[in-house]
Amino acid sequence: MDEKTDLKKFFSIINRRKWTVIITLFCVLIMTVIGSFFLIKPTYEATQNIVVGKFKKEEGYYGETQEVYMLLASTKDFIKSPTVLNAVQKELKFKDKKLDEKIVVQNNKDSQIISVIVRDHDPERTQLISETIVRTTVQKMKSLFEISDLKVLTAIDGSSEVERVGSNALNIAIGGLIGLFMGIGVAMIREYLDDSIKSMDEIEAFLGLPVLGSINLKNDMKRKKHRSVDNRVVVLKQEKGGEFSV
Repeated sequence: MDEKTDLKKFFSIINRRKWTVIITLFCVLIMTVIGSFFLIKPTYEATQNIVVGKFKKEEGYYGETQEVYMLLASTKDFIKSPTVLNAVQKELKFKDKKLDEKIVVQNNKDSQIISVIVRDHDPERTQLISETIVRTTVQKMKSLFEISDLKVLTAIDGSSEVERVGSNALNIAIGGLIGLFMGIGVAMIREYLDDSIKSMDEIEAFLGLPVLGSINLKNDMKRKKHRSVDNRVVVLKQEKGGEFSV
């Protein structure tokens, strides 16, 4: 019963403060739209793959031993090493101190394929960085460590697919959801800070006395077009003689 009463009270507050919720939601949506289309740069993602070892089983081959896992771990660490990153920046002729933060290296369990994911704001630059990183990694591993069982797994057309991360519609939907919760939060705060009495139940709770009735003092202007009514609170005062006067 208490839960039902609290739920009714909650919806009553939301209904009373609905304009607060609507205005807050509208403001957050406007800021989200402006940010999505004019302030936040779109992010693009390109993925390249490196095959470690051989898939074909051969006698004496380390494919089923611990060595292949060591090679996988070493390759994953080497991809984001200064040796590779500095060589990539030198080849592409640019400096980016946060290049390692734009690279994500993934490898599923028991898989010999390492995925190198690059995220950047320029689609052409994203594709170029991803292709250069995997190619440089394989070349450096072969030249420095004399490891031949590494190969870049390229697409049929020889280029990597670049996709956009997220969308404006998704950002606006998330912004609308955040705005709704913010509006409800602001409405509840306003209700908490408002000390005015809004119902007879609150009067009974505050005074500890039952309310026998109420008088509506609002003007009905449509019904009373030909006369002017002055809204005043009627106060009854008990005089010494026991009579009441207005």
